[in-house]
Amino acid sequence: MLGGAAAGLALLVDHGLRVETPQPPPPVPTRRPAPDEALLLSALAGLERLRRSETAVLSAREDALVRRLRTLGDEQVRVLRGRLTNAGVPTAVIDAAVTSSPDTAPTTSPTASSIVTTTQSSPASGSGDVRTDTALAQLMVESLRAEDWEALAASTAGTRQLLAAAYAQRLAGALLLGAALPPSPTSPVRPQLLGRTQSLLYAFEVVAAQSTGAQRRTAQATLTGLGRLEDTLTSTSSTEVAGWSLPYPVTTAQAARRLATDTLSSAVDAAAVLGRSDPSAPSLEDAAHWSARLQALAVDWNLPLTAFPGAST
Repeated sequence: MLGGAAAGLALLVDHGLRVETPQPPPPVPTRRPAPDEALLLSALAGLERLRRSETAVLSAREDALVRRLRTLGDEQVRVLRGRLTNAGVPTAVIDAAVTSSPDTAPTTSPTASSIVTTTQSSPASGSGDVRTDTALAQLMVESLRAEDWEALAASTAGTRQLLAAAYAQRLAGALLLGAALPPSPTSPVRPQLLGRTQSLLYAFEVVAAQSTGAQRRTAQATLTGLGRLEDTLTSTSSTEVAGWSLPYPVTTAQAARRLATDTLSSAVDAAAVLGRSDPSAPSLEDAAHWSARLQALAVDWNLPLTAFPGAST
């Protein structure tokens, strides 16, 4: 009987019968990560932690500066999310990265082809312990580490420009909230930073000389701040000071105010350019620290903080 059945099946197959078996499902297409995707997701997660902390401070008391910082953070999140979605990153992926590890700070380790993000406990991480301006300022400083600048140096030019500007704004906010910045590494752009600082010192000597009353006091305070900035940039070796000329005659208090705002605005924009001239981690950090100190001084001249100072979004 078995032999007969086998012979019959063989005859049917020989006449064209085919035994159909279920086909395996097609493979799920693998999405190719967007350029700098992991770095941008990590930056967004860090911004979300800061926003929660700012909200915690504002829940304790209304603070105009913290409110402004929160607004700038919202704009940074909007721009970075838009950059990711435009590159094809699904919204679900972005949301998952932003909401993960709410009470830990990211540690980012760059490689030539990818960014691997892990989490590491931080004494100032999360929003649970942040209720004052001082705690928020410390969190803003501690949220940027050497690994972040190394990751930034390994990114594409567009991402590097945006995040370097955003990091500089964060450090400026920390300064205005009362934090002290740690020393930045000596970098290849340090001579340019020093030269621009010394030209600002000269400009504000003129501003102070041509100002009176409150404007003169503000100019003198800016001179003091620029002097401290020069001290942080000057090495033990002697520095030869060049001569500078003003962009226009300054013989009135009105012209002096214009010179103050023009030179500070130009300097903040120049920080982004200097960071692009040598996109190494030390230069990016050095230029961002310099920019942050100038942004903090510029606030006294009614030049508000911006989300991406000097960068084109």
